[in-house]
Amino acid sequence: MYKRYLSGDGPSPRKEPGESKLQETLQKKVTQSEEDNVRSTVTKCWDRAEELKVSTTPSSDDTTGLSSWKTIRVFVSSTFTDFFNEREILVKKVFPELREWCAERSLYFVECDLRWGVPKDSTTSDTICTCMEEIDRCHSENEGTPFFVNLTGERYGWIPTEDEVPSDVRQQYDWINDTSITFMEIMHGAYRKQNPNAVFFLRNGDFCRDLPEEYQPRFVDPEPVKKEHLRVLKQKLRARFPEQVFQYSCQVEGVSDESGRQRVKLKGLEDFAEKAKDFLQKAIMRTYPDQKAVKNPDPEVQEMENQRLYMEKKSEFVAGREDLLKMMLSYAKGDPLDGVQLSDGENKSFVRDPVYWGVEKGDNPVLCLSGPVGYGKSTVMAKLVQNALKSGIPVIYHFVGCSSDSRLTEKMYRRIIKSITGETLDDMPPEQQDCMQFYKDKFRDCLPLLREDGKDTLLIIDAINELVDYNAYNHLSWLPPMLPGKVRCIVSTADTHSPTVHRLQEHPCYHANMTPLSTVDARLIITHRLARFNKTLAPDEIDQVLSQSCVHNPLWVWLLTEELRMFGDFRTLSTKIKSVSDSVTSLLSSIIKRLITDDETGYMEKALCMIACSRGGVPTRDLTNLLGDVDQKESLPALYLAKIRRLLKPYVRTVGTREFLTFSHSAIHQAVEETLLTSRDTIKAYHSTMAEYYLTWSTDKYVNLETVPYHCTQAGLKSRLVDFLRKSPDSINMPDFVRAKYLQDLRCKNLADPVLPNIMDVVICMACSMKKSSFGPRFYNKTSCVVCGSQVFDSQLRKNTATAHYCGFHSVGHSPRMGKCHVCSNVVGKDPDGKQKFGTVCGQLCNRCSFGNDAKKCCMILAD
Repeated sequence: MYKRYLSGDGPSPRKEPGESKLQETLQKKVTQSEEDNVRSTVTKCWDRAEELKVSTTPSSDDTTGLSSWKTIRVFVSSTFTDFFNEREILVKKVFPELREWCAERSLYFVECDLRWGVPKDSTTSDTICTCMEEIDRCHSENEGTPFFVNLTGERYGWIPTEDEVPSDVRQQYDWINDTSITFMEIMHGAYRKQNPNAVFFLRNGDFCRDLPEEYQPRFVDPEPVKKEHLRVLKQKLRARFPEQVFQYSCQVEGVSDESGRQRVKLKGLEDFAEKAKDFLQKAIMRTYPDQKAVKNPDPEVQEMENQRLYMEKKSEFVAGREDLLKMMLSYAKGDPLDGVQLSDGENKSFVRDPVYWGVEKGDNPVLCLSGPVGYGKSTVMAKLVQNALKSGIPVIYHFVGCSSDSRLTEKMYRRIIKSITGETLDDMPPEQQDCMQFYKDKFRDCLPLLREDGKDTLLIIDAINELVDYNAYNHLSWLPPMLPGKVRCIVSTADTHSPTVHRLQEHPCYHANMTPLSTVDARLIITHRLARFNKTLAPDEIDQVLSQSCVHNPLWVWLLTEELRMFGDFRTLSTKIKSVSDSVTSLLSSIIKRLITDDETGYMEKALCMIACSRGGVPTRDLTNLLGDVDQKESLPALYLAKIRRLLKPYVRTVGTREFLTFSHSAIHQAVEETLLTSRDTIKAYHSTMAEYYLTWSTDKYVNLETVPYHCTQAGLKSRLVDFLRKSPDSINMPDFVRAKYLQDLRCKNLADPVLPNIMDVVICMACSMKKSSFGPRFYNKTSCVVCGSQVFDSQLRKNTATAHYCGFHSVGHSPRMGKCHVCSNVVGKDPDGKQKFGTVCGQLCNRCSFGNDAKKCCMILAD
């Protein structure tokens, strides 16, 4: 009867005196019995755990000494449904910052995020094995003390039955029955060996009171045995790791479906993120004390290092292309090329004159590799460098675009000549006006020596269509039509740049095309790329990706895997894959929009536009200032820029001693322009801001010299451009021909031929003739070209100068007897023949500004 009452079945009869008290006593006995059973179960588990504290880690071969780079592998352990917010912060904020910090110390940072590591169709056995094996990997790669992060809240996690744990796993890992897989991760990764690199974050459960009722089961375990397990676990962790356990709090912000599923969004996790980053940094420094941050060497050494690192990174993994690489290596060795035709050439010399280069019969044609943008030409060229070096062939290589200086043709040429001759080249003589001609002559003089030497030499130049002079008439003038002796040259170019393709076809050359990526190779790239970050796709999800029409473009495949790698919820991956754009352009557009949405600083769009509007990238320190208030000279907080850089990390690269931040691929640059810079007014506004910064705030004379004219031109700031070119000390080292180019573009286009009526000479008064900086920063006005400011009053050059004239419009106010000083506009007198008088000087044009019909153009600069 009492049992029936206690179970709540049937109607409640009238209670006899003392019956209520008896019922309460029995209830207490049952409750106490249940509690005793719970405590007994948990105690048995911990007794077993304490026995196995000294359990050793599975042995493995030590490979840490094989490379100067070491791997930092961090295992994240937690229950799944209740720690989505913390894992997002780790993956998107803490880990990217640590990855960048580690890279400076030659450390490769990899997180083990088992939201990805366990495929959705895995069996129980698969799940357990995967988790344990990942911890084994962390043990073997990190000196037996894995970097281990545990997140514990109000859920104990899934407890597998004895039958669900494979016997070999039970034996290998000393499995403890009636415990969760998260518990066993803690045991194996930290507790048993008292791992000093393990950190535990215990979340305060007060926020659970504010959770919507339907979400309570995702955050709180109601079972008594699990609650007791959690209580004892937290107690034991505090006792064994007193300096490695951190308590943190958070609050409920609301419910969001941003990830494709309804999820509780938590806030107030900044302290958690900061403590996680700080602990791991200290643990890494303690484990690898010899890995110090490397300081930048001098610019030439840095450029060589940039080239080497770029080549090694690009050649890490190449899927397919074996036949293409074999053919190119055969060319490098001088073997016959089967199936590769030698083009006839157009028999037009243009700027690649065979006579100048001393081409002889039997010399080696150039091999050109071309293909669409994003097809992996740079990857193939990088792999070829490694294959040639392994074959014993000396290689001189240059990858255009791997740094800001790598696009400069003269600096590339200087590196090539220095590599061939082994000499340190002197600076160009002052009397030499054309630096490219100077280096061309040097290179031409090297060729007979190489012919006589008879040694194999391979010259590899990637992306020649991206050199700064890619649209100039003398583009590729530095490339000989044929190479002598055993010297051979392989270049690559995008087939969309017609000037480069046609210039290469002026003379006979071998031509190889990049073919579309095969489905098999695309699968390999996807698998390999995700595996690097400890992530996998289910077979049906890979098939989904491979069914896309754009899968044959390696750039699209890379962008897609990068997006999937950052996607937070593995359960909705299929939906994410279906929503991915099926073209490079649209995919990049969606990535740009996603970056702006994910950015919490509000400055991502501005940063993307600043980089896109720059000329070869923005120095990192300048970007900090540009994103702030340029007018008030207030920089953006460094933390904001760090957050922006972490989000942009996969899509940008930092190059050069000044740390120029630029896009990692030209297609990304183009996508930013097409997505964000759609209005000419918007473009001008960004260029105006950048011009203002470099004119009034920046103190780097080198950067100012390169950027101010470009941004002023793009923004239409003509008067400020003229002031900079003529008066700024920063422009004093600008070559005369560069200054002349900018000022010639601002010159009045009206005809000023002296044979026409009302055309007046330019005159300068005596006072102004003795001043500087009216036309240029270096010479007196009386010896300067009135357009570009270069020196014209020289005994050897005087005969090449011409008198400057005004057009009919700008001659107003002038007459044969009276004129206005070109500098101060004061009235000056002339002799009856119209020439200078009383110390006045007739304005002159230099050879550049008077070449051809320019001598008959008006000399007035239209700066307004």
